[in-house]
Amino acid sequence: MYKNRINTIKLNFLILICFFFGCTINDSEEDSSVYISDTQFNFHQNENNLYVSTSVLPDADGKILDNVLIEWFGTDLQNKPDSLTLEDSGMNGDIIAGDNYYTLKFNNDSTVINNTLGDDSGSVYLNILAIYVGQMEKESYSYKIGNIIPRITSVSSPDTIVRESSATLSLYLVSATVFDADGLDDIKWVGFTSYHVEGDSMMNGGNYIYLYDDGSENIIYSPDITSGDLNTGDGTYSFKIPVFGSGNIDPEYQTKTGTFRWEFIAQDNEDEYSLTATHEVIIQ
Repeated sequence: MYKNRINTIKLNFLILICFFFGCTINDSEEDSSVYISDTQFNFHQNENNLYVSTSVLPDADGKILDNVLIEWFGTDLQNKPDSLTLEDSGMNGDIIAGDNYYTLKFNNDSTVINNTLGDDSGSVYLNILAIYVGQMEKESYSYKIGNIIPRITSVSSPDTIVRESSATLSLYLVSATVFDADGLDDIKWVGFTSYHVEGDSMMNGGNYIYLYDDGSENIIYSPDITSGDLNTGDGTYSFKIPVFGSGNIDPEYQTKTGTFRWEFIAQDNEDEYSLTATHEVIIQ
């Protein structure tokens, strides 16, 4: 926030200099010369980072480039913009120093910017300002945010499961609640993998164990085992995990004991994945 405030002060100071000493401020619609071009924006959701890059000419009619700034409005042009400096130093998201491409990769976090992105699927707005000595160039842009990845908001599962001593089968309900900014109809599936920590191996052949948001209307396993899900279409996906008692002799009906790391994930209809949510359970 301190750096952000410094950028705002610097921008205001440059504008003040322009006011008193005859600096010109050009807009792309008023000037046929293209000083700012190839501007790109991306929202790296898995990292929660925002990326902006633009190409800026090193001089304007002999006037040397002093600074390149972004005015970031977020999703509303009525917002007071955040002011950030783009760099051509090979750092902070910039790839090649000195190639006249000015870039910044910054956190989508309220400690860095005021106009953060949340569960938005509309457009974002920004201005690129090229500050030359005695002249300022400006380009305005808007970009579609695009598909918002699903988010697992909570996981419900036992922390410890104690097997029965008899040759029985017990069912334990496991659930994951999912949110999607584009609506729950955008969720393709929800599931989890199970990793046996002591055995250093994946259960179920490393395949996903799928959860269901079907209100237990469907038979998952014969003769009458359902998912255990409570309500259809409420965004909570569930499945009843089978745990066999220690009295079972047949290896096919024996449940491993130890610590298991379950990693939950959701996929949407755009084939994009949520971040994983991890839960550990001990089976004794």
